[in-house]
Amino acid sequence: MILGLLGDVHGNLPWLRHAIGHFQDRGIATIVQVGDLGVGMNPRVSTDWDYIGQFMSDNGMQMLVAPGNHENYDLIASLKPRADGWLPFRDSILLAPRGHRTEHDGRSFVWLGGAASIDRLWRTKHHREWGAPMSWWPGEAITDPDVDTTIAGGRADVMISHEAPYPVESIERRLSPGVFPALDEAYAREVRERFTRAVAAVKPSLLIHGHYHHVVTDVWEDPHTGHTVNIAGLGMDMDILGAAATLDTDTLNVEYLTLTI
Repeated sequence: MILGLLGDVHGNLPWLRHAIGHFQDRGIATIVQVGDLGVGMNPRVSTDWDYIGQFMSDNGMQMLVAPGNHENYDLIASLKPRADGWLPFRDSILLAPRGHRTEHDGRSFVWLGGAASIDRLWRTKHHREWGAPMSWWPGEAITDPDVDTTIAGGRADVMISHEAPYPVESIERRLSPGVFPALDEAYAREVRERFTRAVAAVKPSLLIHGHYHHVVTDVWEDPHTGHTVNIAGLGMDMDILGAAATLDTDTLNVEYLTLTI
């Protein structure tokens, strides 16, 4: 089975529609999106989301999402879970609660969305002092109960997330400590450490994530057990290479795609 993989969208709906078309042309019906979809970030585009959701439904497609840090978590909290646990943003766009478990072609998947906004103080200040639209929600942070729920389900073959464990060498090389306020850096580190605890316990063979806005093909090794996890990170909207990929559930091979504009 071939699944589509899609990186951060940031509410860029023309780009999203373009990417969906590429998957449709390849005959791929299920797209896994790794967060920062832009859920509820701009209420004025609700009808555009309706259009995308209807297009996917009409063409027998669905998008499965591990929400990121740029989502409206008040809206997500208001969604009523379906019988299978998915949260329906639209009928064909389903959001995974943290610790959600699914199976695809005999492979077990666990979904753990969320991550910390390293620019949290800037976003809250703009909203509080300058009247900018709200763009940060506390619900973005992965909590200890989220981790406990994820661990309780046991091992999974694949973890779908927005965050990545620490450390992943190719991610750490690109980070720039000291650029953001110390409080935000400490907040981001704490959330990432919680997430890493979940990865260590679940022991996936493959982890697919977003958040860092560049392609990641690396390995994370648990310093305590030596268990290794293949890491596949996706880029972001408007990236020609790396914003989209495919996953072969038989081999767990990730192939990055070039999306012509």
